[in-house]
Amino acid sequence: MKAPPYQPSIDNVQLLQRAKVRPANLGEFSVKAGAVGATEIKVRANTMTSPVGNSFASYLGNALKQELEMANLLDPKAQLEISGTLLSTDIDTAMGTASGYAEARFVVKQGGQVRFDKVKRGEHQWESSFAGAVAIPAAQINYPVIFQHLLSALYSDNDFQNSLK
Repeated sequence: MKAPPYQPSIDNVQLLQRAKVRPANLGEFSVKAGAVGATEIKVRANTMTSPVGNSFASYLGNALKQELEMANLLDPKAQLEISGTLLSTDIDTAMGTASGYAEARFVVKQGGQVRFDKVKRGEHQWESSFAGAVAIPAAQINYPVIFQHLLSALYSDNDFQNSLK
């Protein structure tokens, strides 16, 4: 099964706009070797994969691209470049409360010089069920929210904002 397409967060877009940052270009989004959840995530007896590219790093890059575009801050010719490395991502569909996380290292460069380099983490919890017919679709539906939280953590970082000014 595929993860749902990423839906940009209006809160994230507004956060970017309020930060008064300059437009940026997107660099490469890769996966740390051996990263948990790099290409697939086990959701009980099912396997979930990214609907974009061949890894969840591509999913992350696409999510960032969508939000930068919505904020009118994506410029393929910009000297500022944002790249990332997915460190790990996973889902736990425990009965009662399910949870998931994504962790990535983000780097902002200008002219080859590093202006920002930090690891950020996004987490999300939702109601789950013993029944797989309820728990599995709930996990699938909630997965993009994990990435919304990850990007919110990035955009909220004053050092990230300053690296784009």
